[in-house]
Amino acid sequence: MNKGNEGDTSALYVWNGLSMFWGTSFHTDPHLHNTLQLVFDIDRQFKLKDIASDWTSYSAAIIKNGHMHQLDSCGSIQLFIYLDKDSRFAKELTDRYLLNVGIASFDDPVLSKLSTRFFKKLLVNNDCKRLLEGCQFILKTLLHDDSPKELDDRIRQAIRYITSTPNKKFKVKAVAEHVCLSESRLRHIFKEQVGQPIQNFILWMKVVDSLGLVLKGNPIGRTAIETGFWDSAHMYRSYKELLGVAPGKIKAFEKELKIVTCTHGNLHVLRTEISNSLDAVEIKKTIEI
Repeated sequence: MNKGNEGDTSALYVWNGLSMFWGTSFHTDPHLHNTLQLVFDIDRQFKLKDIASDWTSYSAAIIKNGHMHQLDSCGSIQLFIYLDKDSRFAKELTDRYLLNVGIASFDDPVLSKLSTRFFKKLLVNNDCKRLLEGCQFILKTLLHDDSPKELDDRIRQAIRYITSTPNKKFKVKAVAEHVCLSESRLRHIFKEQVGQPIQNFILWMKVVDSLGLVLKGNPIGRTAIETGFWDSAHMYRSYKELLGVAPGKIKAFEKELKIVTCTHGNLHVLRTEISNSLDAVEIKKTIEI
């Protein structure tokens, strides 16, 4: 039995500008996301529809951010990957596949490296590191990007320092001193190699750390101080800005799906806007995670 916009979902995994989940029993209303969306069918095919086309079958598809569409899982299982629209991967995929369209199918030669067995193994995995590696392999395959991109050792040290320090009430200057770089040089190299300003990365990691504690039921005020926010008001503002939801409402999402925060990265806002029709201007419901 189809469950509409929510469907059946196993778990949502979230990293820096990337989230992944798998699901079935979807037959959605017209909706759009604030992220670039990739959809891969595990067994058969699914269908997509937008204002420019009727229901069309796909084995794998890419959907532009902000593009109104509908999805029918056709009783099969799909793997969904959502990318921050401003990330390097999202921009390169958009340039390659979505220059003049809102939805595109991936050509078979590109997907030849991604077997059904590969996807099924990915679905049963619950390790953040292995799942992230799987998602990165998918993205690099689609972009024909086989060249390894090694981070500068000092950037690796900076990331390790940021992610491993429980209370992140430190400034960028402290990270720069730890890796023996000037603050300006660290800011430049970090943004160039990671694709994100370091101060944003630090804030995101505060959110990741605190979200893990919130999901365990820890008090908001204590969690805010322990993870480096100035106070609970600062934590509240950061959640509303980055996640679109207050910390106190996060637990409600666990009634629908398992949420896994992966500490080697940060969360982005996954926002879905649902409409009555593909060409409607008015949005009837917004879901933000």
